[in-house]
Amino acid sequence: MITAAYVSIVAGALGNVIDRVRLGTVVDYLDFHWEAWHWPAFNLADVLVVGGAIFLALSSFTFPRNQMKQAT
Repeated sequence: MITAAYVSIVAGALGNVIDRVRLGTVVDYLDFHWEAWHWPAFNLADVLVVGGAIFLALSSFTFPRNQMKQAT
């Protein structure tokens, strides 16, 4: 599962790099509004990077617990 987090981060980063090299900018196409509230625009590559980083961070809290169970 940790491998999937790393793959997600790298895939998202590569997506943004490809946009930057080809277009000179990163295209953000997801833009959410609700009444006066506006969330900053983002794209699928950003979702992959952030999602992978969150999963990696959460798994770092559970890894020592799993390692301790195997040792006993």
